[in-house]
Amino acid sequence: MLEFLTHFIERYGYLAVALLVTLEGFGLPLPGETAVVTAAAFAARGSLSVTGVFLATTLGAVLGGSGGYWVGHLGGRRLLVRHGHWIRLDADRLARTEAYFQRHGARTVFVARFIALLRIFGSLMAGVAHMPFVTFSAVNLAGGALWAATFSAVGYFFGKNLSLLDQYLGRISIGLSVLALAGYFVYRWQQQKARKSVASS
Repeated sequence: MLEFLTHFIERYGYLAVALLVTLEGFGLPLPGETAVVTAAAFAARGSLSVTGVFLATTLGAVLGGSGGYWVGHLGGRRLLVRHGHWIRLDADRLARTEAYFQRHGARTVFVARFIALLRIFGSLMAGVAHMPFVTFSAVNLAGGALWAATFSAVGYFFGKNLSLLDQYLGRISIGLSVLALAGYFVYRWQQQKARKSVASS
């Protein structure tokens, strides 16, 4: 896979990065993170600009996330009602998920950007739950830009050794996912603690 990405990005540059990240956001099983770090590794060698890689990645993240949102908004609920059983999402769980996204959707979309499988589901459910598109767009842009900056930096740091990058990328991705989840749960815990403190006073 790394060899394919290397040749594809060598040939099409920033367009390849933006396209791969966008299509991943639409739900296709493409290695968006690997594409970003590979392109950033080329930037470290001087064949691309790391700023260009960051901008192409952010653009792809925004377009892919927006695509997932509109799929969810226009027909995602019918799709989940019909086929949700494949992912153990029955009508009751779907209703609870929609209610959750109506309360915590913005934070969830932001955190989900760093968790591969949740990136698509987060955008889709934001659309299903009819999160205001302006709100979704702001969070999608913020999360996409931070994700782009993070993985561009990782690729640039490992730019001299793509084989080492390929070896450790999975661990780096898992580590960032764990950190994102931990930060989210700490934030939720602090919110609940603050509400309990206000209620008891």
